[in-house]
Amino acid sequence: MSADTAAHSAVPAAGDPLREALLDAAARVIARRGYQGTKIQDIVHEAGLSSGAVYGRFRSKDELAREAIITRSVPQEPGHHHEVTKVADLVARNSTVLTPGLSDADALLLEAYVTAGRDAQVADAVAEADQRWRQSTAPCVTAAIKDGTVADDVDPQAVLFLTRVLRLGLLLHRGSGLPGPDQEAWEKLVARVVASFGDRGEPR
Repeated sequence: MSADTAAHSAVPAAGDPLREALLDAAARVIARRGYQGTKIQDIVHEAGLSSGAVYGRFRSKDELAREAIITRSVPQEPGHHHEVTKVADLVARNSTVLTPGLSDADALLLEAYVTAGRDAQVADAVAEADQRWRQSTAPCVTAAIKDGTVADDVDPQAVLFLTRVLRLGLLLHRGSGLPGPDQEAWEKLVARVVASFGDRGEPR
């Protein structure tokens, strides 16, 4: 990604409701139709705006889609994790939902990862989204190190990677509509895995 592109898309226009509406619409359309199947006209129609609203704020569909992936595929707001205070909590929260079907945000995230392997711009967007997600979970990492929920010989960043891998795998499974294991049995298994991160290997 060029420095010019980064500068243009990394600093959103503050207080622009039309820009936010376009990003929300782009996220929904990409989630439902796929990245390659999404056109500017689809996004404009979904947002209830004119095409001029897009090009006054984004230079192309790719730039709009990139920003939607970065800001809509994973929670970025600082307060989102107020109920999750440890890395172990984060793993459990993202790894225990077995209900079939995906939200638009879930479908967007899954579509972005699938497309990243064949589109460099999407790969770049996924990398930035992941970096922002890691920054937003930094307080969980700090708390885990302090209280021993993640032992000294366990890399917290590796635990975050495991969290993302488990979530993506579950999204793929849920999107398929295929049956999963018993919910209670699955939650107990995840709890045992999470407990193994600690310095005594016990649930906390």
